[in-house]
Amino acid sequence: MLTKRLRSQIEWHFYNYPADLALYNERVREIAESGLTVNYDRIGSGGNTPGSPTERKAIMLEALEQERSWATVVRNTFVAFQFEPEYEIMTELYINRRKYKEILCNGLWQSTFWRWRDRWLEYAYKWAQKFNLL
Repeated sequence: MLTKRLRSQIEWHFYNYPADLALYNERVREIAESGLTVNYDRIGSGGNTPGSPTERKAIMLEALEQERSWATVVRNTFVAFQFEPEYEIMTELYINRRKYKEILCNGLWQSTFWRWRDRWLEYAYKWAQKFNLL
């Protein structure tokens, strides 16, 4: 059952999906590109951390898994509703940042809007549970 707090949390990730995805991609690129240049101060020192640089990068990428999972939750929800009438409303609301009252002016009933919103948020909630995000 979705509480008001859970709805708000899930919707926050919908509204911030482009920024979340861009930030995740930037962090992945930083991790992947780290250590590509030679640090002459550390040559021959052996370093204090065990393991190879590849293993350390894999561990750092695993730490980013939760952020990727929220982006995946949002993407999976949009894909699931791509061929449904809700998709246009989702796009207007979260991507184009239109207020729901503006969307209602286009002939959509308020009760239909709230029912559809609950439907796609419930779907996203199930994905978030699958990824152990909530």
